[in-house]
Amino acid sequence: MKYATPRWIRAAALVLTAVVVGACSDDPIGPREATDVEFAASLGVDLSLMERLPTGTYIRTLQEGTGLNVVNRGVTVAYTLWLWEGTQVEQAASFSFELDEGEVIDGFNDGVKGMKLNETRLIVIPSAEGYGPAVQSGIPAHSVLVFRVQLIAAAALEGPS
Repeated sequence: MKYATPRWIRAAALVLTAVVVGACSDDPIGPREATDVEFAASLGVDLSLMERLPTGTYIRTLQEGTGLNVVNRGVTVAYTLWLWEGTQVEQAASFSFELDEGEVIDGFNDGVKGMKLNETRLIVIPSAEGYGPAVQSGIPAHSVLVFRVQLIAAAALEGPS
C-alpha cells in the first residue's frame, strides 16, 4: 500500500531546504551597519556625536574649513582609512576624484560632499555603502570603514549649506 505524503510535510521540507541552503551560502556575515560593530577606541568614533546621512553613512566635522561647500566636480583629498576594529588599511596624501561619477565608494562620495576647503571630517561607512560582500586588498567582506578626510582642493565650490 502506498501512502501520500501530507501537504504540511512537503511544505516543511521546502522551508527546511531553504534554511539549509541559506545557511550554506558564501555570505555568512551579511551587511553591517555602523551600529553593528564596536569601534576601536583609538579611532575616536562616537556615533552619538555624528550626523547620520540617509544612506547610513555617518559624518562629523573635526576641523572647520573655509569658504563655500563642495557639491560637485573634481576634488582632491588627503585621507586615512581604517577598519572599524582599528587596523589602518590605506593612507593618501593626495587623492583626486570626481564627485558623483562612481569613481569612489558611495559612502566616501557622500561623506566628502558639502565639505569646505581645509575641512577635516570623520566618515563612518556601513558595508553596503562601502565594498559590501566584495573582499578588497586588506578589507574583509562587509567591513564598516572609518575615514579621516581633509579636503585640500576643489574644482567647483557652490553656495554655503
